[in-house]
Amino acid sequence: MSFSRWVRLLKSLALASAALLTSVTLTLAHGVELSATIQAQTGSGRTSYSVDTLPAGAQVSSVQIQARYSTGEPMSGAQVKVFAPSDRSTPWQTGNCDAQGRFSFTPDPAQRGLWTVRVQAADHSNFINIPIR
Repeated sequence: MSFSRWVRLLKSLALASAALLTSVTLTLAHGVELSATIQAQTGSGRTSYSVDTLPAGAQVSSVQIQARYSTGEPMSGAQVKVFAPSDRSTPWQTGNCDAQGRFSFTPDPAQRGLWTVRVQAADHSNFINIPIR
């Protein structure tokens, strides 16, 4: 292979690599991060929990979702759908995030199990599962 063909091949590989890296960067820059703060009454009183620390049998009084883009910007006005454990296809409640990217709801205490909250704005969406046992 001639030197000029090697140079052209290397240039095209460099352009392809740059395009791939740009694509990956754009995808990562538009991720959605969700977290939940759960207010619950337990034997030791009223406390805030995360999804990972909520004890079984706690009486949940409210769940607050915080939705942010991976850049840290709140998902102001994003559409929210809450799905109860008893029906995974029909939203139990819908609404929108406030200006700070927050949305709160009070789950039905009679429906223990996995609650799912989906947050979506344009082409950006994510979900969080909240196990209420």
